[in-house]
Amino acid sequence: MEEAMIAIEEFVRAGDNRDIRALGNILHANFQNIQDGFFDKDGVFVFSKTDYIELIRTKKFGGSPRIIDYHSIKQTGNIITVQVKLESQFLIFHSLIVCVYIDGQCQIINNIPTIEVKQ
Repeated sequence: MEEAMIAIEEFVRAGDNRDIRALGNILHANFQNIQDGFFDKDGVFVFSKTDYIELIRTKKFGGSPRIIDYHSIKQTGNIITVQVKLESQFLIFHSLIVCVYIDGQCQIINNIPTIEVKQ
């Protein structure tokens, strides 16, 4: 489970720093970010690895340091589910992050955030 925490820290820091190369390495090829709402748009939005990296590259996502607060970590075989709270100066993300452990490497395959604007 330590590998999952390291992967999540790399994922969060890569987004915070808009480090596309690091994201490319830590995100699984089948990565999906699934969220309810996209800025001022309602609905469920699903972003692939390519979509997500493009949102970081174009500065629509990321760029603000976040603090990670782990709420739960559960491993079943090679799948690790982690509930975290990620907090920046502007936003709070309550996320379910799913990691997979394949060929000795832990990667992020799903991120399902609930996003709230800080008041």
